[in-house]
Amino acid sequence: MNEEAVNQSKDTQNLAHESRWEHIGIFDMFDDGENLWFTSLEYNALFKMSKRTFDVDYVGSFPDEEAYGGRLYTSVNECNGKLYFTPCTAHEIGIYDMKNECFEKRSIGISRDDNDLLKIKYAKKFVSGFIYNNSLILIPCCYDCIIIYDIVTGEVTFKTDLFEYFYEKYRHYTTSPDAQFYLCWFAKRLSESQIVFHLHCNRNILIIYNLETGGFKEQAIGSKKSTFSLVECDGSQVYLYEASTDTLVKWEMESGKYLECHIAAQVPELQPCGLEYSFLNMAVLGEWLYLIPANANVAVKVDTITLEALSVDALSGECSIPYKGTVYLNLSRVSDNKLYLLGNRSKDLVVYGKDEDLQRIRLKPPKDIENIIAEQFLADLIRRSRCWFSEEHVPLTRFINALVSLKTYERCAGNRNIAVGNGDCRIYHLVKQKLLD
Repeated sequence: MNEEAVNQSKDTQNLAHESRWEHIGIFDMFDDGENLWFTSLEYNALFKMSKRTFDVDYVGSFPDEEAYGGRLYTSVNECNGKLYFTPCTAHEIGIYDMKNECFEKRSIGISRDDNDLLKIKYAKKFVSGFIYNNSLILIPCCYDCIIIYDIVTGEVTFKTDLFEYFYEKYRHYTTSPDAQFYLCWFAKRLSESQIVFHLHCNRNILIIYNLETGGFKEQAIGSKKSTFSLVECDGSQVYLYEASTDTLVKWEMESGKYLECHIAAQVPELQPCGLEYSFLNMAVLGEWLYLIPANANVAVKVDTITLEALSVDALSGECSIPYKGTVYLNLSRVSDNKLYLLGNRSKDLVVYGKDEDLQRIRLKPPKDIENIIAEQFLADLIRRSRCWFSEEHVPLTRFINALVSLKTYERCAGNRNIAVGNGDCRIYHLVKQKLLD
């Protein structure tokens, strides 16, 4: 049997009773007005959830990607009825056509076999992606080039100048535990054609990148000893978080002036986590900037005009759950005047409105999701003609279901690379009968 299939089959057996199948981790989501669309953080699956009933439906899995890959996709964008998923550990851009209900893939010049996830370069290729002028633009995290995918023509362009410039200038200042130069984690949109992000290299540098021209500039803000861990913006102002001192910096783009706010001094109940950062993300909702806790004991909101800081009791409830680990995960999406977060401790989707109302939604995947994912993986292997199977490794019912999902039993029977075992071809005939019933 193909080694990849054996390993995946073992993984399924080992993970059948683990909590990953009882909830869904999310990195980002898209709101179409009626449904929320998101991929799983822990395995290859696209889901949609009704905003009215909170029912979660399994849409399908991305072909030719790992079945159980962690953080396959990060940011999600929409253009002309299609969803575009930014590849982090995935080796290609994932696309889902919501109207025609089908998956597509677009190569970014990395073969499936060359996508070595033991190397940080491939395990954290891209986190942030943006749609501009009918193009999907992927900003590198640890990869070495920007990817520009023209949605209309299908052309893919590679640009290395941004990464090369900052890598050459600042790579010696990196402080990451893996000694890797991280260009960008979260980039935020300043305007239709401009984005902003900070360098992960122990420098007080902000980068402004023009999506239209490809031009970029760096802006030093505050003390040279500062190192920013978070960035957010509201069009005219950029907010930066200095992790080592728990200080918020507001930079006014037009005047070039900046103001500082020491959060712990204004929120005496705040107990910094003592790690590298107290807060995981920032988001602007209405007139407030929200600081989403990583391991701090409270969530905080800051008035975007006065920089007055207050704790947010409703969002701090997640902090009090007795569990070791990060309070919230990376999801931080503002949609329809609501802030969407994912509680790492409760495993709930937390929805917070401007009127301070809060909802908790348990994102439960469909029953038997682990077998569904395993069957999709087998179908993918059959499609690629990369393996043979025996009942010793793959249950007959799983094999049948995989072929049923392909609806290609005649093609499979005629393919020399796919053999039916046990001499009497009983697997093939059972599958054929099931398909004909």
